[in-house]
Amino acid sequence: MSSFRIQHGYRTKISAPVPVEDAPPSHIKRQGRAIRRESRLTFGGFIYVGVTVFLAIGAINSQNNLLFWLFGVSIATLIVSGIFSGNALMKTRLRARALPEVVAGQPLHLHYAITNRSRFFPLFAALVSEVPQGRKHWGELQPASLVHIGPGQSGSVVGTFTPSRRGRLTLRKIRLTTRFPFGLLQKALVFDQPRTLLVLPHTLRLKPGLLRQHQAHGEQIRRRSSRAGKSNEFWGLREYKPGDSRRRISWKLSARRNGLVVIEHAQTSSARLWVWIIEPDADNEQWDMLTERAIAAAGALVEQGATRTVPVGLWYPQRNLRHEPSTGRAHLGRMLRALAMVDLEHERSGMPQPPMQARDQLIVVCAGEHPKSAMVPSRVLDVTRPESWLLDPHSLPRALGGDA
Repeated sequence: MSSFRIQHGYRTKISAPVPVEDAPPSHIKRQGRAIRRESRLTFGGFIYVGVTVFLAIGAINSQNNLLFWLFGVSIATLIVSGIFSGNALMKTRLRARALPEVVAGQPLHLHYAITNRSRFFPLFAALVSEVPQGRKHWGELQPASLVHIGPGQSGSVVGTFTPSRRGRLTLRKIRLTTRFPFGLLQKALVFDQPRTLLVLPHTLRLKPGLLRQHQAHGEQIRRRSSRAGKSNEFWGLREYKPGDSRRRISWKLSARRNGLVVIEHAQTSSARLWVWIIEPDADNEQWDMLTERAIAAAGALVEQGATRTVPVGLWYPQRNLRHEPSTGRAHLGRMLRALAMVDLEHERSGMPQPPMQARDQLIVVCAGEHPKSAMVPSRVLDVTRPESWLLDPHSLPRALGGDA
């Protein structure tokens, strides 16, 4: 589905984010203009030209006035087809909005703002599509359809892009094409609008219970530090500081000491969790797919840990990736972005064990039972057996070797 909106008024300005940051004013002024024009005959146009040539030959040989009249109409149709579409495109300006982050396999809306600066010629029946860059197949593109923009009017259209793989992608060139009015000529404008898109790993639905938060009991989960915690165990008293909550003030003790006193509690510390990614052997025929599956599974594990407020860390030494265990949405976002930007074409590094503490837990994401996982207490998530950790094995995306 594509949406369309019209703003009346001659040369209405488009308030859209500039795709290129810190661009000079001269570049911004030229940004909406096309860098190249294209024109070609369609399949129907080739047939039409052939019929026109046949009419010309027949009219010359027979000197029939009716054939001469039909030949003149055919030539006029070609001329009108070129004038109407060409003049409207010459004054067209296009700007693409900046792209947010997107998860692989989920559709992303591509917004385009189009202005028709022509005084007399409207723009009809056009398509706005991205020009593929490189040989890699990044996903499915659905062009945005434009119905009509009158002279001096502006509008916005929306296309759809569904990425099939994670990583950093640059969408650069945009093509606006139209075959109005007769479908004989296809004229196009190519715009240079560089935009960077970060595609996060696929979202996988894991089975419940993969993350087991093992906590000790009693004094083992309490630790005193210079920063008070939020447990129910009393730790000490201190003077009131601006910004402290009134609920933590001990009013009885404050009345005795003639000053505000705040009650502090001990800080709880639960067992941390490390997610260790180990790539399969390089001689594996499915190395690329299994590695991508391991990255997606690790992303699903850290996301599941974030929803359960478990301190989760990421350990991927072969790609120099290390994130200490922590909680919060910001920490989760940093880990997912780091996984998205992993480049498998670089040379792999060593594979040391994660810097674990005494009560830390470990989940090893690898292909098969890896021998190094037996050195520390851990659980192994075998990416070659998705039915053992996926809630629905048939939901595995096609880019990761599944059927979905």
